[in-house]
Amino acid sequence: MLKQKLSAILLSLLCTAVTLPAAAMPETTGQSIEVGFSPDGTAEALVLRSIASARRSVRLAAYSFTSPKVVRAMLDAKKRGVDVAVVVDYKHNNSSKAARAALNLLVNEGIPTRTIDAYAIQHSKYAVIDGLHVQTGSYNYSDAAANKNSENALVIWNRRDLANAYNKNWQWLFDQGRPYVSSY
Repeated sequence: MLKQKLSAILLSLLCTAVTLPAAAMPETTGQSIEVGFSPDGTAEALVLRSIASARRSVRLAAYSFTSPKVVRAMLDAKKRGVDVAVVVDYKHNNSSKAARAALNLLVNEGIPTRTIDAYAIQHSKYAVIDGLHVQTGSYNYSDAAANKNSENALVIWNRRDLANAYNKNWQWLFDQGRPYVSSY
């Protein structure tokens, strides 16, 4: 009798486990995680490599956006036919000559770029690559982040569920922003 009860309990547990919805399980096929730090150069290299890997889209949210290397990577992605778009903090980037120059370069090459001032600061720093990969961390897209600050960058490869969540947040920020207008 005890054996039959245990068998019934085990069978019901197995049936429950088998019927869990697939959506509850994260997509992990080929998933990997990489991390880089600054100022040793590995954070910047990882950020640049993640942008260079893009084949379809890059959605970037930034607080500080002054890095010539990141600007170049975004422009190169656009030239490869990648759909690139950017949203940045208004106050920080409007007060920086280097940031205005970087944003001008993006806009002048046809990259949709918006500034957002709906918050005390827009402090998110991430990029969603191809709706599949997420680059995030403390790393500002700036020379200071690359060469002076202690920063980190993390790329989570092949996590569509995570990328979807970041894309949703990115679109929400972008929709609240105003188009950046080039000063030249």
